[in-house]
Amino acid sequence: MTLGSVILGLLILLVVAIDVLVTTLTVGGGGGPLTSRVSKGLWEVALRIHRQRSSHRLLLVTSWIIVTQTALLWFGLTWVGWVLLFSATESAVVKATTQQPAGIVERIYFVGYTLSTLGLGDYQPQGVVWQIATAVAAANGFFLVTLAIAYLLPVVSAATQKRQLAVYISSLGGTAEDILIRAWNGKDFGQFDQHLINLTSQITLQGESHLAYPILHYFHGIERSRVMVQSFVVLDEALTLLQYGVKEPHQLDPAAVGPLRRSNAAFIKTIRSAYIEAASENPPLPSLEPLRKEGIPTVSDQEFFAATKHLTLRRRLLLALIQNDGWTWDAVASMQTTNRATSLDDETLIDDVVLH
Repeated sequence: MTLGSVILGLLILLVVAIDVLVTTLTVGGGGGPLTSRVSKGLWEVALRIHRQRSSHRLLLVTSWIIVTQTALLWFGLTWVGWVLLFSATESAVVKATTQQPAGIVERIYFVGYTLSTLGLGDYQPQGVVWQIATAVAAANGFFLVTLAIAYLLPVVSAATQKRQLAVYISSLGGTAEDILIRAWNGKDFGQFDQHLINLTSQITLQGESHLAYPILHYFHGIERSRVMVQSFVVLDEALTLLQYGVKEPHQLDPAAVGPLRRSNAAFIKTIRSAYIEAASENPPLPSLEPLRKEGIPTVSDQEFFAATKHLTLRRRLLLALIQNDGWTWDAVASMQTTNRATSLDDETLIDDVVLH
């Protein structure tokens, strides 16, 4: 018996088991150590290529590769671990008809159909120890497939909810200024506070979904009105304008603004804990001038700048969030060239889809 083969096989199986259990069964624990590192590595490689030669379709394909590789990585490493175990001794697996020891290819084949619980029977374990090991391997494969399916199917549903929320926010406006301008009715912000109340629970759900399904962070969108990262940043910037840029008599009830602001902060902390670090530069503040042109009472630029100084880290994290998704700050800041809500307006043809 080769002790090294046994130790290495058991080590691989242990690492995979820990990664699967942490990823699929822990609530708020994020991804397992293996899944997190591989997913992050694939995304960083795709981002480097994207930044050299812009390709959002590459990021889109990479996001689906990350989803599928999670299950494939678990199954592939489990397969390797059991092959090492069944290769520890020559007599572990034999051909059923001749009782001759199986070669390495036959052992790979034997482990494969054992993990998939097919049980073809042309090769079989030799001895009680290896018969028990075969039963354990079959159970291992069954639970692995079950947990992978139970984990990945809700991810698709969570990704749909993510796009749905992005479109909801985009329907309110394409930039921070645009959201407030569209809500302004000439004297106040009307029923805009009802949208903020509705969004609070949805943003909270998104934060918890990213904890439960870490690979959700890597889902990339091409049509910008459906990109959650952009919608989230635009919404948070709109709240900054509303809270610190609009004169106090015209601000909304703090009971509507405050909970959403704090839900946004919780979401940022969730993303920061696993995926991003604050950018080294400050993104430009949203302009108050478009609001003034629409008759919305605002504070002076100097007052706005002074009131938002404590938001430096928060806004650097927002910039990092945008950059980590393969975009630039212009994607959320410019009303003239990249207004995300334009494609949803009545005067825009339905088949006019702006991808970039």
